[in-house]
Amino acid sequence: METIPIPGAEIYYDKNFLSLEEATTLFSVLRTKCAWERHQSSFGNAVPRDEAYYGDPGTNYTYSRREYKPLAWIPELLFLRSRVEEATPTVAYANLSLPKLGYNAVLCNLYQNGNDSVGLHADAEPEMGPVIASISLGAERLFRLKGQNGAVAFAERLPHGSLFIMAGKTQKNFRHEVPKEPHVEQPRINLTFRRIEHR
Repeated sequence: METIPIPGAEIYYDKNFLSLEEATTLFSVLRTKCAWERHQSSFGNAVPRDEAYYGDPGTNYTYSRREYKPLAWIPELLFLRSRVEEATPTVAYANLSLPKLGYNAVLCNLYQNGNDSVGLHADAEPEMGPVIASISLGAERLFRLKGQNGAVAFAERLPHGSLFIMAGKTQKNFRHEVPKEPHVEQPRINLTFRRIEHR
């Protein structure tokens, strides 16, 4: 995997993680099979994307005052979990003096078009492990990584079938977003693999 040199972050990136055929098949299957829901935010507004959360028993976590409870894994997500675990560099854990751990949950996001988005945030909940792996399927959408001062450290449209891994102190030092792009008409699925541990 390519290492993206950003001071204070640890980023690994593979633009061609899945073949075009694999990515297209998985996009079609997951769009149909995942239990998509559009939730209400803690402020009563609809979250601007559809979500489905899968994981091992006990991988519930709370984000923005809403508890995520895992659904049982479906075969396609288990297949991708295995592939992502193989691709995750051992050094991502070694740098933290940790053994290479697997992922035990995945948050699936469906952006129906460019009006769907995710605001600037960090995946820094106490239960969430330090390595987060993200697969993009479907329409290319802009992914931006910003430092605490608001400066853009990375901005790129993540391709269909790509894998983007954030490790180290990335969540501590940076926030990320998928902004609205009203001209985008096609849907995108993003799969974010995590390791949830309750300490």
